[in-house]
Amino acid sequence: MEYTVRKIRTKIFTGPPSDVEGQVNVFLNTLDQMNFVDLKVANLDGGTISVVVVYKVVQKL
Repeated sequence: MEYTVRKIRTKIFTGPPSDVEGQVNVFLNTLDQMNFVDLKVANLDGGTISVVVVYKVVQKL
């Protein structure tokens, strides 16, 4: 009998907007589109931004 484990995970990127944009794009390109859940962007003081990517991990046991 097979079981599937689903975990919701987050990955946070923080820094200058241009650096964060590049890091998030690379991460999203490696992530299966079926696993993508949501993305949130927040402006921080000092010209930095924080991006939180929410995704799910599916594993078959």
